[in-house]
Amino acid sequence: MKLKSVLIATAALTSMMFGALAEDYKVGKVMIGAPWARVTLKDRPAAAYMKLHNMSDAADMIVAVSSPLAERVEMHTHTMTDGVMRMRQVEAIELAPKGHTELKPGGFHLMIFGLKRLIKKGEMIPLKLTLKTAGEVEIKAVVGGKAGAMDHSGHKQTQ
Repeated sequence: MKLKSVLIATAALTSMMFGALAEDYKVGKVMIGAPWARVTLKDRPAAAYMKLHNMSDAADMIVAVSSPLAERVEMHTHTMTDGVMRMRQVEAIELAPKGHTELKPGGFHLMIFGLKRLIKKGEMIPLKLTLKTAGEVEIKAVVGGKAGAMDHSGHKQTQ
C-alpha cells in the first residue's frame, strides 16, 4: 500500500513539475498551453502535443509548423479504417470558434522529422506555428514523455 501511495505522489509531482516548465503562449485570440514532446530516439521522428483555445468568434486553423531543429514538421491525426488505427498527415488542424482543441497521443499531433540532434528529457524543442487568421507564434515544447511510447516506425524520414 505504501508503494502505491509513493507512486501516486511521484506521478503528481512529475505532472506539476512539467506543468511548471511548460509555458503558455498567445497569438491573436488563440491561447496555446502546455506544449510538450516525447523523448527522442536516434533516427526516429519525435511527436509534440499541446492544448489550444480559440477565444475568437471565428474559426481559425493551424496551417503550417516548422522547427529550426528539424528538417520538417508535419501535422498528423489518427483514423480508424477497417478496425485498424492508422496515422495520416493532414493539411491543417481546425480550431473551432470559442473552442478547445487538444493535440494528444491518439489524436491530432505534430510529427517532427529529421532532428539535427537527440533532444533529452527536460530540454525544449522550438516550434513555429502558423495560424491562418491569428498569424505566427514561436513556442517551446518541453520534452518529458516516454521514449518510444507511440510507434511511429511507419513514418519515413524522406522528404
